[in-house]
Amino acid sequence: MLKRGHSIMAIVTLEGAYNVRTSGLPGVFRGAALDELTPAGTATFAGLDISVVIDLREVAERGPVRHRAAVVHNPIYRLPDGPPVTGTLEAVYQQMLQTRGPELTAAVAVIAETTGAVFVHCSAGKDRTGLVVALALLAVGTPRPEVIADYVLSAEQVAPHRHDHARTVLGSFQLTGAQLADAMRLHLDSPEDALMFALAQIDELGGSVAYLRRHGLTSAQLHQLRTRLADARVRTDDE
Repeated sequence: MLKRGHSIMAIVTLEGAYNVRTSGLPGVFRGAALDELTPAGTATFAGLDISVVIDLREVAERGPVRHRAAVVHNPIYRLPDGPPVTGTLEAVYQQMLQTRGPELTAAVAVIAETTGAVFVHCSAGKDRTGLVVALALLAVGTPRPEVIADYVLSAEQVAPHRHDHARTVLGSFQLTGAQLADAMRLHLDSPEDALMFALAQIDELGGSVAYLRRHGLTSAQLHQLRTRLADARVRTDDE
């Protein structure tokens, strides 16, 4: 468990899923897909009292639902060929921020409007999930070191589960050594410098709050998002 100020990030063991943890935003869990939850994993998930699952994947990526929480489908990429397979993390993040603002903002709005606990996920819980959670954390004033600390935790969780799959997928492409290294990083890593690049992009676009407001987040939703953090801080101070 990592604890900085009022933010707590803790790994959650959920059998059949990976990269699952609490985020720096109270009541917001994040992780990889939940399609392969075992019965034990489903029972553990039920014990988390999650009321809404936000699925950021494309239609073709989705699998069976093995839990009873409400599911909000909010695909981010909306690309004809599905999620990017090759390229750099930086290019993918830039493309999302510049062209998928409404989709990223819609996910943050669901977090804001949900009174109970929320689980945000994509396929690996790293990139799409990483940007949605980062935008939400920044919008409530979370210090950047804490936002980065949350993001970088993904690599150690994702790599053991996806390394062989990534190698298999990329084996069908004729990539140079450098291109293969970039693509493996895209599939497996969550380095600090990649998120720093994304944060710089957000700054160039006016900052997290201006970005979210421009793409549809209302003042009421922003207040709800900040209230989630404020209420948790009051509870923490009273304990």
